[in-house]
Amino acid sequence: MSVSECEHVMPPRPLMPWTMALCSGLCASCGLVLNVAADLLLGERAAPVTLLMAIPVSAAACIVLARFCMRLVRWRRWLYAAALGLLAGAVVSAGWAIGALRASTALDNRAASSLEFVVQGDPSINDGTYSYTCDSYAGGKRLGEIRLSCDRELGAGSHVQAIGRMSRFENDAYGRSRVLRGELRKVKVIRLVSVDEGFPGPLPWLRNELLAVIAPETDPARSLIAGVVCGRSSELRAQPAGDLFSVTGTAHLIAVSGSHLAIVGFVIESALQKTRLSRGLQRGLLVLALAAYAVFTGASPSAVRACCMVAVTLVVNGAGRRRHGLSALFLTMTIFMLLRPTVLFEMGFQLSCASVFAILCFCPYATYALGELGVPSGVASILSVTLCSQIATLPVTIPAFGMFSLIAPLANAVIGPVISVLLASSVVLVPCSLVPLLRHGALVVPVAIARCALFFEQLFAVVPGASVSVPPDTPLVYVVPFSLVLLLVLWPRPRARPMAVGLLCLMLVAGVPYVYWDRCAPPSATVLDVGQADAILVRQGGAVALVDCGLDARVVSALVRNNVHHIDAVFVTHWDEDHWGGLPDVLDRFSVGTIAVAADALGSAPAEVLNRPSVTYRQVARGDTVDIGAFRARVMWPFDTVDGEGNEDSLVLLLSYAQEGKSLRMLLTGDAELDQEREFVQEVGDIDVLKLGHHGSKDSIDTDLLETLKPELSIASAGEGNRYGHPSDACIDAVGDAGGAFACTIERGDITVSPTAAGFAMRCQRP
Repeated sequence: MSVSECEHVMPPRPLMPWTMALCSGLCASCGLVLNVAADLLLGERAAPVTLLMAIPVSAAACIVLARFCMRLVRWRRWLYAAALGLLAGAVVSAGWAIGALRASTALDNRAASSLEFVVQGDPSINDGTYSYTCDSYAGGKRLGEIRLSCDRELGAGSHVQAIGRMSRFENDAYGRSRVLRGELRKVKVIRLVSVDEGFPGPLPWLRNELLAVIAPETDPARSLIAGVVCGRSSELRAQPAGDLFSVTGTAHLIAVSGSHLAIVGFVIESALQKTRLSRGLQRGLLVLALAAYAVFTGASPSAVRACCMVAVTLVVNGAGRRRHGLSALFLTMTIFMLLRPTVLFEMGFQLSCASVFAILCFCPYATYALGELGVPSGVASILSVTLCSQIATLPVTIPAFGMFSLIAPLANAVIGPVISVLLASSVVLVPCSLVPLLRHGALVVPVAIARCALFFEQLFAVVPGASVSVPPDTPLVYVVPFSLVLLLVLWPRPRARPMAVGLLCLMLVAGVPYVYWDRCAPPSATVLDVGQADAILVRQGGAVALVDCGLDARVVSALVRNNVHHIDAVFVTHWDEDHWGGLPDVLDRFSVGTIAVAADALGSAPAEVLNRPSVTYRQVARGDTVDIGAFRARVMWPFDTVDGEGNEDSLVLLLSYAQEGKSLRMLLTGDAELDQEREFVQEVGDIDVLKLGHHGSKDSIDTDLLETLKPELSIASAGEGNRYGHPSDACIDAVGDAGGAFACTIERGDITVSPTAAGFAMRCQRP
């Protein structure tokens, strides 16, 4: 029998260890207790505390079945493990909840200036605002974690005193996610009083020195190197290039996880093998080196999980026992949740565990199935890893991002090896940049490889239909775990002909969304989440218009995730960069028919948007109308000709839809404020939806205007932690006092309103 025939053998069903039941019990009880605690911390009066009785009842049922049901004797160990997991999870999560409630009480009525904050880890960067998870201290006593936002970078471990506004998280999806991760308050810094960065340990010092040499803020390629080598992806995610990884389904390539540790481990092990050290000592040094690398990169849950699994595997191998990846995975997950139950709600931990579980269980099966279709074994192995990982993580990624990448398997097969080469070369060359004589030459090769990876990212991201938008709250995500469980139980032998027919049907089905969104899109207006900027997508059937284009290329990612393939008209309300900055990227990426601006504002247009071939330019004045499918956009402001450079020049459109018994009236105000809005508000009259002017500033609306417009929903487009404080509390309070609903892209992501017979329906990217 040849080697290829030996390799192409139907893999056996994977053996599920009893630690899976232990881990499942932990997840169930921790999830229940922590959600009840979150309700209490967010001020939910009807917190379902009585649901907690389900934990001891379920544990008791497992024990009774294990002791007295003879038919389940073969599952006795599993039942005992599940009961133990339920009780242990309840104890550790209840301990955390009690501590969090006490800390929340201690934080009540405290000013931010009375506390000291200690920064943990890297920031998230949004529109020049840095947000950190911090420990808060009062009189040397730790109170709890908070979310601190300021306008400058702070090093991990910095001790900070500041004057700022401290408040509770709102009881919405964003607020709940932060509380479930352990953050009890948010603080917006007005002024930093003192920052003591102290002296970091050797690993943080080395990391800071390398990041200073890499300078990730200066170039997307350098930011990719910082993400891959040092585990700092803040700068990459803040740049438009970071969105490419989401569109192509390759975001996991940046996160430090098992594949990264495998490459780093290979480099270290290759060096150790050239020494005369014993095999046991080499393994010990390898574990220490990988642990140090995990700490060096920020000790993310995925990195620590991978490091623990490597350590367990090496110990098992050293003891002469057969390794079992699933046992190592569930044991590692159990230890994580016992030490810190809130890790259950960290997306990195969820993605890492779901991905590894699917790869260990189904990767050999998928490789065999692809082999049956005639795919070469090397290609099949790469594709199977990507497919298993992507499918298993859908229940996490779709609710979070509302997007599914169709091109991910191909993109991972091409870009994955490039990232691996980038990491392997950078681990060796980037430390050499600390030597003054080698500082510039050491980064030449890593930067070239990083630019190659970004080239492929952009190449795949611009493919029509590279990703499709999926409702975040779709129940179809639950089909995925059910199908995987069913596959695990049945474990059918793949056959070439049925699989070929199935793949052909899937390809045809995958083409349906493209045709649907390109020609048959339902009427809707979507306020896109593009940070501290404006971009509103209006579409019906095959007609597509964009009102403003955001600040940068993030608008392209937003349009892609909303399945836009062409744009008939772009309205630029005025020439503030946060309204036109993304237009050059839109023109490069999409076919655009017309660019419309206010009368005489074209003369002030930036050179980047003029003289584009096949684009017509139109200047519209008060009273002009433009049809977008069945929508009609009427110009309400400005009254006179303008140069389009100030907020007072902002183009204001009244968007109306009335067809087949459905209707919608929506006012798009750009950056217009009270002085301008008072001029036309009586003519506009009653509307359904108001897109708040100037990102929801305090000067964008007042009670009198709201009484005239009577919007049922007011929407603000703003960036998380922006330095302007948008949307302002005054604006939010005014909307609430008028009896209308309020939504913001910070918490909701893309916000879509659609006309209905009863008024309108709202759908959000993040429910």
